[in-house]
Amino acid sequence: MAGALAGDEGRGDVLTERGARVYLVGFMGSGKTTVGRSLASRLGVTFVDLDEAFEAMAGETIRQTFETRGEAWFRDREAQLLRGTADLPAVVVALGGGTFVFPENAAFVRRHGVSVFLDVPFDSLARRLRGKTADRPLFASEAEALRLYEARRPFYTMADLTIFVTDNMTIEDVVGHLVSVLRSPGAAAGEGR
Repeated sequence: MAGALAGDEGRGDVLTERGARVYLVGFMGSGKTTVGRSLASRLGVTFVDLDEAFEAMAGETIRQTFETRGEAWFRDREAQLLRGTADLPAVVVALGGGTFVFPENAAFVRRHGVSVFLDVPFDSLARRLRGKTADRPLFASEAEALRLYEARRPFYTMADLTIFVTDNMTIEDVVGHLVSVLRSPGAAAGEGR
């Protein structure tokens, strides 16, 4: 959608060539929500957190949904919410940690926007999540989370772009680098990893 973002007309970057939809991919605790909010604000577009949208729709937390209805029910609703983002002309979407692992979701994202993997080392993720795992149903222990991270990481690396995030980077650093990569001419071809 050319011209979806102010000042981007005719730039030939991923923001104009892919309909100005950016889907943030990564493990729980990677900063998808925080980076997504800041990125959307900087670009002047809508922000959607898929997990928050699910909880608002369901009227319960994801953990409660896993316990009462099961993961399969949750994943079906999550996929429906993801498909709803196609109706938004310009948006930054923070995907749930497992969303991109499902081939139909990854294919949807590829057709409707650009995916960006926020690549944070597991040790950093574990530090960020210590004491904050009550509403994360798949983070029962650090050892289980590591196994899940290792299982999901190959799917995350299939994202169009990868942003390596280190502990010394601020949110502004990550967003600034992300905007630069998204606006570079090679980003539409998946360059800038």
